[in-house]
Amino acid sequence: MVLLFVWQRVTRDTTTILEVFKSNVNTLFTYSNIAILLLLSILNWLFEVYKWKTLAKHCSPISTKESLLQSLKAHIVSLITPAKIGEYGAKALFFPAPLRKKTLFLTLLGNGYQMLATTVFGVLGIGICSYYLFPAFIGYYLILVLVLIVLFYGTPKLLHHIHWSIKGYSWQRIRDFMKTIASSNKHKALFFSFARYLIFAHQFYFLLVLFQVDVSYILAMGLIATMYVLSSIIPMLQLFDVVLKTGVAVAVFSWIDAPEITIVSITCIMWFFNMVLPIIPGSYFILTDTSLSTQKTMSI
Repeated sequence: MVLLFVWQRVTRDTTTILEVFKSNVNTLFTYSNIAILLLLSILNWLFEVYKWKTLAKHCSPISTKESLLQSLKAHIVSLITPAKIGEYGAKALFFPAPLRKKTLFLTLLGNGYQMLATTVFGVLGIGICSYYLFPAFIGYYLILVLVLIVLFYGTPKLLHHIHWSIKGYSWQRIRDFMKTIASSNKHKALFFSFARYLIFAHQFYFLLVLFQVDVSYILAMGLIATMYVLSSIIPMLQLFDVVLKTGVAVAVFSWIDAPEITIVSITCIMWFFNMVLPIIPGSYFILTDTSLSTQKTMSI
């Protein structure tokens, strides 16, 4: 039902979407505006590359170029899998067999940090939207924050006392592996995750400004954060991520009566710059480089 709703939102006014692009292409998409959008997308991916380079250091040091190649190749594989599951296997193949299980954990840690950034800003965004748009729900928002804090601190302690495992991987084993990673590397990876979030959130805000959506900066960032955290909850093939985000964005920005067609256009542009464009160099690297694993090894 959710997918049907989202699909109807995206497809029902195709002619209007094309008209919006045609009428605004000369005034909105100038060389300078395109350059800014490209720069923000490059910075977004640059921080992802540095994050993976930092985490992969725990298994086998890789160069920035190697991190770039691995990230772009894994991005293409993840497009046809829900919740980016394909990324885990793809990145593991770049390393020797003895290191692949650790690589899976490192990929999970990197995505976990990104989800943490989305959740933190998402909770703040929901609070901003509640304050400006739905003041009657402030009390419920405070309860939500309290519950999340309890879960954040209580879940690890609960898992510590529950002996469970999935194919031999228990919470205790995951926790022990986390302790072997240098704190400086974990802090850097966390910083890169938050930096990435701020970059693509402001890229979305830049497009809101270009399309002249009447909303203040604070409220706009709150709506963007709410949109991203809600869309991250629903598993979806990365290839159709634009469908999900478009439906959620249209629903969220309807709170300020933003033109639906404008939000659809902005979401599609975001998807093109951050999801589609990286496919071009990634596909080239896959076609020209047949090596799917590095020869470096490091004892841990």
